[in-house]
Amino acid sequence: MSSDQSTSVAVTTSNRGSGPLTPMPRAPPREAAAPSTALEQMDVVEDHVVSSNQDRDSEHPRAGKEAFESYPDGGREAWTMVAACFAIFTTLGGVYAWGVFQGRLVSDGIAPASTLSWIGSVQASIEAVVAVPAVRFVAAFGARRVALVGTGILVSALVLASFFTDNVVGLIITEALCYFAAVTLPSAYFLHRRNIATGVVFSGIGIGGTFYSVLTTQLLRTMSLAWTFRVLACIMLAVNLPASLILKSRAKREPLLSGKKLVNWPTFKDARFTLLLVGSSIALFPLYVPPFFLPLYANSIGLTASMSSMILAGYNLSSALGRLSFGVFADSMLGSLNSIVGCLLLVGVSTLVIWPFATTVAPLIIFGVVNGLCSGGMFSLFPGTVANIFGSRDLSQVFSLIVAFWLPGYFLGSPIAGYLLQAFGGPNAGIGAYRPAIFYAGALSLMSAGFMLAVRVIQDRNLFKRI
Repeated sequence: MSSDQSTSVAVTTSNRGSGPLTPMPRAPPREAAAPSTALEQMDVVEDHVVSSNQDRDSEHPRAGKEAFESYPDGGREAWTMVAACFAIFTTLGGVYAWGVFQGRLVSDGIAPASTLSWIGSVQASIEAVVAVPAVRFVAAFGARRVALVGTGILVSALVLASFFTDNVVGLIITEALCYFAAVTLPSAYFLHRRNIATGVVFSGIGIGGTFYSVLTTQLLRTMSLAWTFRVLACIMLAVNLPASLILKSRAKREPLLSGKKLVNWPTFKDARFTLLLVGSSIALFPLYVPPFFLPLYANSIGLTASMSSMILAGYNLSSALGRLSFGVFADSMLGSLNSIVGCLLLVGVSTLVIWPFATTVAPLIIFGVVNGLCSGGMFSLFPGTVANIFGSRDLSQVFSLIVAFWLPGYFLGSPIAGYLLQAFGGPNAGIGAYRPAIFYAGALSLMSAGFMLAVRVIQDRNLFKRI
């Protein structure tokens, strides 16, 4: 039987008893409902852009670990995202102004330094607690919506804290959701300039810390602690709200309950990951010791509150410069992993060699500049280092897992220093009382550098290679 005959039989059989073959009328296409809110309209545009990117990338699959086939690596949209993330990170720098609040609360007799140091640590440790679920929220709802919710929580917490200035628990404030909405977004827009873009974003913390340290000092001089919190809430709302609305994810959204594992346990089999996790976790213990205790230390050597806040502001400004400059060096000269090892070594050496013997303004300023420069650089290089080793495809998941293990350092780092200070006489017992806490911070920084150096050797034994 020929193909024409078989086709005729098939048509005849399928229409037996039903009359001549007539085309079925096609229902008119349903029009999609128009977005009812401005935020939904922005999401429609974002989803269209994401879909276009995904279609383009699927046409040209790329072997390797990168999330996208190509990256803008510049241009108006990419740098606009960096600017928005930078703005959000300036408000995250408010945590570095906690030393100013801590000095005021100690002088008011609210609680000793060993107790108040827990507040700054708890504020930072919330970031580690919500790391893994926050990344899932960003993947499901987009960076914009998560940042908006995070802004609402931040501002509400500041307002509530203004009513609990005599209650230690009421002073806990968190910016965790804002952090995770913005921390890995530059890596989706940049490849060859990834450390520079991330450094620009992280420099916002240092600049914000400088701004809020000086501003908080001036506000506490002219108004109550309660109204200081309320003014800061208004400023942070004015900064974060428009910045959050600008954020736009490139990655395709995933259902919140997609069945994807929150933790990719096989990652722990990679020695580089385990060493990076342990090394960075140790580095978090001393991270906040200088900014939290520099104002108290400055007061102990006879400096005024104004001079103490200026030294803290200088530390934060150096931190901002370090986040940016080390990003540039990492991309152009050293590589992110080499840079992070160098930063940790300098943090440890400056803490052990300069700070314990700083009895006048000049050496204390030198310590603040050197330590702030390297601490800021170290902290901002982590996302780029993770992306360069493991690729951007799994960056959010791997980085959030590392941050989750930073919880002990966030939570215990500064309180341990506070208890050491208290055990050796307290803030008013002279600089000798501070040295055990200082030695503790410096030793852990050097230990962290050792773990990072091990990651570097495993990655490539040629120590002169840019990695």
